[in-house]
Amino acid sequence: MVRGRGPAGRLLIAPVVFLIVLVVGLQLLDTTVARTPDPALDLRAGLPAEAGEVVRCEREQLDTLPAEQLAERFDPDGRVTSAMVTACPAAFDGRRVTYAGELVGDLLRRDGGAWVQVNDDDYALVTGPLGSHTERRGGNQGLAVWLPDDLPDGLVAGRADRRGDVVLVTGVVHRQDPADGGGLSVRADRLEVLAPATDVELAVDPGQAVLAGVAIAAAAAIWLLRRRQGP
Repeated sequence: MVRGRGPAGRLLIAPVVFLIVLVVGLQLLDTTVARTPDPALDLRAGLPAEAGEVVRCEREQLDTLPAEQLAERFDPDGRVTSAMVTACPAAFDGRRVTYAGELVGDLLRRDGGAWVQVNDDDYALVTGPLGSHTERRGGNQGLAVWLPDDLPDGLVAGRADRRGDVVLVTGVVHRQDPADGGGLSVRADRLEVLAPATDVELAVDPGQAVLAGVAIAAAAAIWLLRRRQGP
């Protein structure tokens, strides 16, 4: 004879079921409550033209083609993107480039200057930080940039509630920079602030706030029921 679950068993199952319902509910709310980006954060119109298309270098090309021939694919006067450089770093190694993006994270001070991450994904140049809107546009992408001490002070990096300074830097690409642990970097010698840092409003979704309140109330109710059941 199969016996039904007792009160203790039902209490153990209840939190699991509730968590599943909560996760599904949050996902549904996230997809149905749309928050559009602020159009004022879209800086594409003011950026220099890109140097070309993103072209990935195949290993056999690196073995047979000189770097000069790889570099011919790109306009030397155009603006490179992080996607271009990371797809074919050999084409840019040791070459001066112009690169635009948002300062993000922290400025890591070192002797003679500072390292900073400069992102040029859509969150940096088009929509602003995710959290102020619900428009997902892939992941973050950028390059590590070295800023010497003689470049402008007072730069402001971005975070969840702020789009950082958007800058245009000119410098030399290092495919394996020993000062950056062998990483890919741009050593800048010129910097222009295209757009100063600006705070963004993190939207609070009323539906999610209500759902969070219900979750807290349900958790408290389950805890009280367990207390009454005793050990």
